[in-house]
Amino acid sequence: MYLEVLKESQKDIFKNYESPYYVYISLTNLCNANCSFCDVRLNKEKKNAIEVKKTINELAKLGTKYIHFTGGGEPFINDEIFEYLEYCTAKNIKIVLISNGLNLNEEKIKKLSNYSIETFFFSIDSCKASIHNNLRGVEGIFESATNNINLIKKYMPNVTIILNHVINTKNIDDFEEFIKMKTEVNFDYINPIIIKDCAELFPTKQQIKKYNSSIDYFYELANKLDIKFLCKNINILEENVESNGDRSENEDLKCVYPSFCAFIDCPTGNVYPCDCSIHRDRELYKIGNLQEQSFTEIWNSPKRTMLRDKMLNGELDCKKKCDEANCFFSECYFKNKSEV
Repeated sequence: MYLEVLKESQKDIFKNYESPYYVYISLTNLCNANCSFCDVRLNKEKKNAIEVKKTINELAKLGTKYIHFTGGGEPFINDEIFEYLEYCTAKNIKIVLISNGLNLNEEKIKKLSNYSIETFFFSIDSCKASIHNNLRGVEGIFESATNNINLIKKYMPNVTIILNHVINTKNIDDFEEFIKMKTEVNFDYINPIIIKDCAELFPTKQQIKKYNSSIDYFYELANKLDIKFLCKNINILEENVESNGDRSENEDLKCVYPSFCAFIDCPTGNVYPCDCSIHRDRELYKIGNLQEQSFTEIWNSPKRTMLRDKMLNGELDCKKKCDEANCFFSECYFKNKSEV
């Protein structure tokens, strides 16, 4: 969940404490890319194991305001997603989407303009087609994604476009040029993400030093081009970040995220507290299964309460790899707590 792009004020968002305000739904772990730092291709469960519309209906009754159809696989690998988008729109649920852009085209984008889509994330790891295509394992994926971004802005000018940018040794030296890509690709935000669990692609100390020395210039350049960073602090590559993506500065993190969110993994039916915990110990972080229980039962279950409390008290190791946006959410909650 990204406070920067939500329409409600922080005060109004935080009033939804202990309700599934923002729910991630991963429709598939099938993917038409072959990213060098992603383990999705190792997942054996491929087909959707739950009734998605039934779940959306239940979420609507529980007061869910946003549904984020997310990765794991590529959400647009199956055209059934359009049925779910239509259903969310009918239920007055706002929609957030992520895509690698490979399976979209102008006809589909025109169709998307009929739905209550607020934000569209695209995974772009370089301003250079050759590097992005190599990292994502598909020739032409850069060209497809950037073309479709511009088409979305043509047919849905009010939709916010965010570029997820996984910083690694192959692209960190080109961050200035990545920002300048705005002159050709019509996006609104950059979301820099530290590469995790892939030490061979982690930036070198020299690269990190160069990046850190240019932070002020990056802010200045982005402002000049009318670009925002999803988390205002892009100084995320400090000396206390390990090569596996662990951040020692997160040791004191008290995470309030699971009191507002859930992550539904459709191929298994498993439900997790957030979009980061699914990438950790799945048995530890699983709070229930939609093939065995309703979402309401899972949300009110002792397992969710237990994990919520442990994460709130900073007792679990997931905090070491927590994304900057999630950390920022918790920080803002505690700053505003007295006003909620």
